[in-house]
Amino acid sequence: MQTFIEISEGALRHNFAALQSHVQTPIIAVVKANAYGCGAIRCAQIFAESGAQMLAVTRVEEAIPLRENGVSAPILLLAPALDDEYETAISHDLTLSISSFEEAQKLSAMAGALQKTAKFHVKINTGMHRFGAHPSKTVEIVGRSRKLMGVEVGGVFSHLHSATDADETPSQTQLETFNDAIYGLQNLQFHLANSAGALRFPAMRHGAVRVGTLLYGQYPAPSIQKIADLNLRDPFKVRSCVVAIQNVTAGQKIGYGQEWSAPHDARIAILAVGYADGLSMEPNARPQTPFGAVKAGLERAARLKKNPSAGKSVEIQGQKFPIVGRIAMQTCAVEINGNEQIQIGDLATIPMRRLAAGAHLRRVYGE
Repeated sequence: MQTFIEISEGALRHNFAALQSHVQTPIIAVVKANAYGCGAIRCAQIFAESGAQMLAVTRVEEAIPLRENGVSAPILLLAPALDDEYETAISHDLTLSISSFEEAQKLSAMAGALQKTAKFHVKINTGMHRFGAHPSKTVEIVGRSRKLMGVEVGGVFSHLHSATDADETPSQTQLETFNDAIYGLQNLQFHLANSAGALRFPAMRHGAVRVGTLLYGQYPAPSIQKIADLNLRDPFKVRSCVVAIQNVTAGQKIGYGQEWSAPHDARIAILAVGYADGLSMEPNARPQTPFGAVKAGLERAARLKKNPSAGKSVEIQGQKFPIVGRIAMQTCAVEINGNEQIQIGDLATIPMRRLAAGAHLRRVYGE
């Protein structure tokens, strides 16, 4: 393999244990989007082994491979399933999300036809306005659904939209709305807190916390880490081989568009990774003011004029080296002056956004 992703199972287990110790409530481990780039199948197995009460994905097609690879833990679908997906979901023992009694009726009918049980949680809209029933309908949906044949109402949940904001008011309003909606309901699993909410608002922990980001070694925002530093470990590392080395003289240009000119004699390593693999797709920090946005844009433009890959670097043999020139589809160039020991076959560590990292890149698991 010339380019692959190393995933530390030890880091994943450490993060789960650190979070569990802190929140002292059951964890619903979110493994959507290929477990935030870390590989959903293995991550689901690790979190289930670590004690996750439930796993969560967004879509039916994300859950099926987990079942096919021996994951038997409960799996919650965070988004609504379509009518023609009900049979698949029920057959694979998935827990669906519903927002109306009419959906419960359809699931009951399908469960009867399959001679199985349809499991679901009721999603309510506490302010995000994406999915969910009106909070005032919660008790009615749960009560009527419980009378249907072949269904199991397992919980009620909602989603925070501003848990990292400095102003706590929106989150507290959502909490009040949620608590009012579930008042009087019993024998259900209630969950509202995401990663930020789980650390910032202990009152939101209810019967479980629904966490993704923290499990993968990242905090939703620096402010959240200040509230509770769990000493998380990063499990994710992109690695790519040096596949060629070129020597260029001062003034020579390299790469597509000839956009970078060597300011001096330079030794250039070619790596087997490019934008098709996810390189160059890192997010920028969001400016806090209009002035900051303009300033950041001008500074970025100035850097890119000198070097289209400005600000991006890789690590080889413990040293950082800048990417130079335009990043190509499956290769990039790195100036490696100052280290004559680097040779073809050496591995570089590549900074890459996890969700941008290509699904085609093999995940290699180790401690």
